[in-house]
Amino acid sequence: MGAIKDKGRLLHQIERVPYEDAFLIGDLLTTRITVLSGEPKAGKTLLGAGMGIALLNGEPTFLGQPVHQKLDHIVYGLTDDGAPEEMKERLQGAVSDDSVTIFPVEDSGDPAYWPSIRDDLLDMKPGLFVLDNIIGALAPGEDISSPVTAQRIMRSLKPISEAGIPTLLVTHTPKGSAEGMTVASSPIGGRAIAAGARAVIALRNSGKHGRRVHTAINRATEDLDLKVTVRPASESSEVPVWERVEVGAKPIRSTEPTSWVADLITRIIQEQPEETSNKALAARYAPIVGRRPETIRPKLSDGVKHIDGRWIRKTPEGN
Repeated sequence: MGAIKDKGRLLHQIERVPYEDAFLIGDLLTTRITVLSGEPKAGKTLLGAGMGIALLNGEPTFLGQPVHQKLDHIVYGLTDDGAPEEMKERLQGAVSDDSVTIFPVEDSGDPAYWPSIRDDLLDMKPGLFVLDNIIGALAPGEDISSPVTAQRIMRSLKPISEAGIPTLLVTHTPKGSAEGMTVASSPIGGRAIAAGARAVIALRNSGKHGRRVHTAINRATEDLDLKVTVRPASESSEVPVWERVEVGAKPIRSTEPTSWVADLITRIIQEQPEETSNKALAARYAPIVGRRPETIRPKLSDGVKHIDGRWIRKTPEGN
């Protein structure tokens, strides 16, 4: 029998997948293969952790996008040295301890390696498998910039998605530009990686423009271009809190040399954020005012203080 006769189906024989079943998070994270790319230190792992927290807790939205499914279990396959310990710090206390499994990914080149992972995942039946990251998951001697390698890794991972386990793949963007690559479709490995996924998310972080999330996704109602911020949940926690900067919102900034400081202090008094130190406060509000934390920290030290669980304005005498 031929490939068409063996696997071909007429249109009416193909099961329809409703939009809500095609996404874990609307227009952002699909129920098939999603690639999350970005430069080193852009916050990719933090974004993956943030999405995982929203899914495990059944939060109504994440970055303003609807969360369509509440998950009971996520499996993280991590490749970087020290990554399991870092992931624990980013999840512990935010989700149930038994809702997350973390394992090291070490592909020695054995052709049975990825099928064995697929079999384990089929037994565990997690709501999401996260591989962080693709480059660290390559077999010895492989180069992700080679189309052959990129195709090999995607073919290794495709059976996991085909088994009904949504898969998030974290990877880096290449240095410089390359032919045919847009902002939202430029993982290392290029077309071979992007073409093997239903969705591509690009996370950008620059001092001038801040963090932005760009998407290129099949069946999405729109491709996203979101300005976002991330901060620790508290002084003593590394759990990431992601927030979307609403379109049209303007930074607290003025041409007057010191008026932005006064505006920021007024905002802090009104909002009463949970941070209890000027360092943490500066980290929280730096993306909002469009300045560096080390720039606004001394201004905050002169303007506010935390007493009896509240932020209050300092008097001119410093009291």
